[in-house]
Amino acid sequence: MMRAMPRRSSGRAKGRPSKGTRVVIFPRLPLAAEAALKDLAKRRGLTWSEIGAELVVEGLQRVSELPPSLPARYSSADSEDVTVRIPEAESVKLRALAKRVDRPISIVSSALIEIGLRHAGELPGQIPVQYMTTQEQLLTKAS
Repeated sequence: MMRAMPRRSSGRAKGRPSKGTRVVIFPRLPLAAEAALKDLAKRRGLTWSEIGAELVVEGLQRVSELPPSLPARYSSADSEDVTVRIPEAESVKLRALAKRVDRPISIVSSALIEIGLRHAGELPGQIPVQYMTTQEQLLTKAS
């Protein structure tokens, strides 16, 4: 007869720690900004939602760079919806800002992401890009 495997003391495998309460928003990004967001997410190894949340937070810290007038809406031919999960505290700030500028949250969050994209090189946790010089060679298994 086969013996039962010992059980883990915790009962469950541990996952990554919680990021806290999140609120889903749907920024309506112009196509160029959407492509830049997806490219940045790919380079950083994050999901679109994670990098979008970082960019919204960065944009909220630089509200002074918000354009004086935001469009009332974007056409579906020139823009795309993206799903982003932002911290609850940032959601409160975003909603207050949207109310102050009298624009939909999707437009305001899009503008904040675009501000964040302009400052993407300053986001914490990034490794600077390194370019190979002519003296450097790719590593092989032997090296």
